[in-house]
Amino acid sequence: MTDDTFGSVCVLGAGRFGTALALRLMDRGVGTRVAARRTDAGTPGRPGPLLDRGVLRPTLEALDGADIVVLALPFAAALNLADRFPGFAEGRIVVDATNPLTEEGDGIVLPPDTCGAVEIARRIPYARLVKAFSTCTTEDLTSDGTGALNLVAGDDEQAKQTVLRLSRHLGLAALDAGVLAHCGVLEGMALLREEIRRRNPAAAAARRLTGALLPPGTGAESPC
Repeated sequence: MTDDTFGSVCVLGAGRFGTALALRLMDRGVGTRVAARRTDAGTPGRPGPLLDRGVLRPTLEALDGADIVVLALPFAAALNLADRFPGFAEGRIVVDATNPLTEEGDGIVLPPDTCGAVEIARRIPYARLVKAFSTCTTEDLTSDGTGALNLVAGDDEQAKQTVLRLSRHLGLAALDAGVLAHCGVLEGMALLREEIRRRNPAAAAARRLTGALLPPGTGAESPC
């Protein structure tokens, strides 16, 4: 049964993270479509689970009628999309799940006076941009997800509250992280997470970063 509480969600990006997020949305009953350049089984690297669920759509078809659009793309691709098609999600909630990291994951590609979410928001001024899922990993979304930290930020309060409710519906530990101007800190957390993983592979595999950041009693360890 589909839960229409949140309307329909379009996930832009069928990589590992986009696939994991789409499957979690569907498993929680949220109407979901995934945008893809090609939707046939012959496409190299096309995720089998999405083909099996029949949710892959050409991009324009996937976007049509979607209430929430999730940018589950590399940051450069998301920025390029916003540059080329600034009205692609006019009036809709756009969830920026990107992190502007280098290909090696050892730095941030933007100067310190800005952040990825702000740069995307500037290019799509008619959308209601919310930063979310950027502090989650693919593993968080493919496990039970309880306790996985999802910090949510945005300037549109109503849109942010919708994304917070959606995140908790997915079983994630969602907290309001304030406005888009704070997103440089959130994106820096992704860089820190990658650094911790490189330097402490055994510890990173055994415990999420969430556990080090959120002590019991914060209210985030028992999502709605």
